[in-house]
Formats: sequence, structure tokens, C-alpha cells
Amino acid sequence: MEDAISGQYLKEKETSITKHLIANGNIKTQSGAPLLVDVIEYLLRNRTHQTNTTELENTLAKDGYELSDSSVRKSLPSAIPLVQSENKLLDILNRRGLVVAVGHYEQAIAAHGRGDWAAANAQLRSFVEDFFNQCHILLSAGPGTSTQQRKEDLARTGFFSSSYNEFLNNGTGFVEGFWKRLHPEGSHPGLSESADSSFRLHLVLLVLHHYAERLDLQLA
Repeated sequence: MEDAISGQYLKEKETSITKHLIANGNIKTQSGAPLLVDVIEYLLRNRTHQTNTTELENTLAKDGYELSDSSVRKSLPSAIPLVQSENKLLDILNRRGLVVAVGHYEQAIAAHGRGDWAAANAQLRSFVEDFFNQCHILLSAGPGTSTQQRKEDLARTGFFSSSYNEFLNNGTGFVEGFWKRLHPEGSHPGLSESADSSFRLHLVLLVLHHYAERLDLQLA
């Protein structure tokens, strides 16, 4: 990576390395792994006991990876395209002017990265709520004023597919169950806050990417 390093001062060199990894992180190295994975594993092998990897672990979890003592490994099947889904979702939201929803998502990612699970979960709920509310407005779906009424309007207009049991108006449809999963009540002994928050993040990302593409198609 010597050719990628530029600048006189340490901060400038760090910035040049970061830019290089962002642009070339997926390029395969001699080991057969992506460059970014090789760099992380090198750092893991050479870290001191005082090195705090918490934020790195949380950030990797968002993209479906986890750290072992000396390596990076996938925690989700490669068939689940998390990064691609995120890119497409944010592209649609920005093009359609859903800036508040994007703000909630970005805050959820930031909170997840620093391990603030409660804040991440709250922002994910706000993200989903604002997204469906904006779908209701953009599609002129009906007179509903509450979040629940707006979902009912979206179901009546066909945005939620009845043939796929997406919204049944009795609490058992897919969207209804999805919303309930984001609002669990009571304690959950033995359930890792980290694992649960990462699960919610992945679930929200995949579900809203699906509905964002449907919204984009209907507005085309």
C-alpha cells in the first residue's frame, strides 16, 4: 500500500489510506480476501491488549460481519445483499425527498456503531414510521392522520399487497408483525442487546428497501 500513502503529517497519511481503502477495499489480494479484510486482520494480529475494537465490531455487524480473535468472518449468508440494499434504499429516499427518514436512518447507524442499542432501536422505529407516513403523502393514499390510519389507507389503495398478506387489518399481516417486532414489550432475559439491535437493523434495511423500490415504481 506504499504507493497509496501521501502527505507529510500522520493525519494526512491516515486520510490517504482511508480514501484508498474506500475506493479499493473490495479488490482481492494475494490471500484471496478483499483488501479491507486483509487490513483488518493484520491489525487484529498486531493489536495490543489495550486496543478497543468495540466500534469496529458494531460497524462490521451492521454489514453482516463479525470479528474473531484474528479474523473477519461473515455472520450472514452472502445471498443477503446488505450493502447493495442500503445503497439502493438511500438513493431512492434522497431522490424522493424523504430527508427526515434518511436522517433517522443515519442516526440509527451512528448509535449502532457506538453501541447505544436503545437509541439505535428508537431511531429505526422512527425511520420506519416516517417512511410509511411519507409513502402515504406521496401516493395521496387517503385521509388518515395517525400512523396506523395511514397504513390502513396504504392497504386500501393496494400499496400493501393483500395477496401476500402484507396488511390484514387484524394484527397478523406481515407489515403489522414487522411493526410489532420493532416495539417489543417487557424484558427479554438472555437476549443479547447487540444481536437484537443488529437483527432489527438488518430487518429494517431489507424490508424498507423492498417497499422503497415499490414506492419508486408507483411514482415513476
